[in-house]
Amino acid sequence: MNVQSQIAVPDAALLDTLPYRDAIDRVATLRARVVRVALTVSLLSGEKTAEERDALGKELAAHARTIRHTLRVVEGVAVFETLPDVLSVWLAAISVNHKTEMKVIARMADLTEKLVEDSATETGIPEKQLLDYIAFGQKEFFEAVSALVEGFWTGIESGRAEQLERAMQSAARLDQSLNRLERIGRYVRAMSINASVEASRAGEAGKGLAIIAQEFKVLAEEVQQLTLSAREDIEKLDAH
Repeated sequence: MNVQSQIAVPDAALLDTLPYRDAIDRVATLRARVVRVALTVSLLSGEKTAEERDALGKELAAHARTIRHTLRVVEGVAVFETLPDVLSVWLAAISVNHKTEMKVIARMADLTEKLVEDSATETGIPEKQLLDYIAFGQKEFFEAVSALVEGFWTGIESGRAEQLERAMQSAARLDQSLNRLERIGRYVRAMSINASVEASRAGEAGKGLAIIAQEFKVLAEEVQQLTLSAREDIEKLDAH
């Protein structure tokens, strides 16, 4: 996935939908994921049966994979399988401006994988290694994920403002078009009146002109109705 060429801004209709919130939540829950890793490692240090140790080891490995995969999603090289690809592109696009935070999250993924690797050895994990892991997770990592998530929400607000500006520009252009349409309507109505007058003067020979005059009148009324309807729709949008 090429993030640089696919920086996607969500549509206004999608900004408040569950998929976007779900995508952001998946990044935010990295903080809780690290806490669970530390807890699982602590459980492994106690007296456990081989079956229990195997189950805890699998759980620990799953946490490590999730952290690494989420990192790859926000780097733009993976996607969330149950969410539209555009969400992953959007997350990655915003993450481009958070290089420092991304380095910290990458460091956390490395530390987690090292923790998983060492937990499978006979000697287990030294207490200092676990304490350093927890300290890094509670400070640098927590702050990095928080800043990244804040960036996602800022991106949404920025997208809303940009879309509102485009909507206002479109409304202004539409208003100009309606003004021109109203002028055309008045011109057509004037033509219908003039044609009716000329048809009356021509008597029997002006029957064809009278028909044309009537058609001009109908057209003018349709133009007027269309412009009124369009302006009512614009006023309803402004009210919201």
